[in-house]
Amino acid sequence: MKRIYLIIAAAILAISGCFESEIVEPQVLTGNALQELVVNAANGNKKANDSLFGLMDLQMGENILYNSLELDSFYIDSIKYFSVLLEYPNPVYNRLAIYDSTSNCYLIDKSLNGKLSFEVMELQDLKLLKLIEKFITKDTLSLSRVSLYKKIDNSINLVYRSFAELKTLKNRFNQTINFISQDTIKTQILVPKKYKLDVKDDIFVLNHLEKAYRSNQSLFDSLVYKEIADFDFKIQKPQLR
Repeated sequence: MKRIYLIIAAAILAISGCFESEIVEPQVLTGNALQELVVNAANGNKKANDSLFGLMDLQMGENILYNSLELDSFYIDSIKYFSVLLEYPNPVYNRLAIYDSTSNCYLIDKSLNGKLSFEVMELQDLKLLKLIEKFITKDTLSLSRVSLYKKIDNSINLVYRSFAELKTLKNRFNQTINFISQDTIKTQILVPKKYKLDVKDDIFVLNHLEKAYRSNQSLFDSLVYKEIADFDFKIQKPQLR
């Protein structure tokens, strides 16, 4: 199936916390009931979509044309949650949503591109939700990006998002997370020898006001954006900006 490709000009997040949506009477969710609601919402059912706190943008016409719909369940602090992961040929429709078993919505992330995979990470006393995107830009450059979500207080937040890999026609660049704690993420950066980096690791520290891990340098993302900007290639395929 034809994939829509993305030119990255900036990291623009389209994430909602769900709680400002129309109030809907709570119901006890099961995996089957949630899947039925998602399918009905994708078919344009407004009541189902309202129950999911606006998971779909109903004014858009291709909600039913998803490549895959994946539902999973997990526990944080003894509370059962459900994840909904929708992947589309056109990535503007891609979604990650988190609900609990009483139908509360904790996250809807609409800023996802390409092929998606999702897992729950358990690191001693720390539990994170990890999402990987894999996609192509400028017809040729292969990218992967890692997002981490964490429960903070009564919400689930996007706490980390950074590129993990860039593959060009001749070179390969990698950033690997090698340490995660409650307040710090450390990464290691690997680049071809001809690239002279003064620092080959980065540190992301939890900003409690923003509820996210932030780096003062964002070394790898800066490198990726520069490589994309400098890559001179006559684009043939459709691009999203």
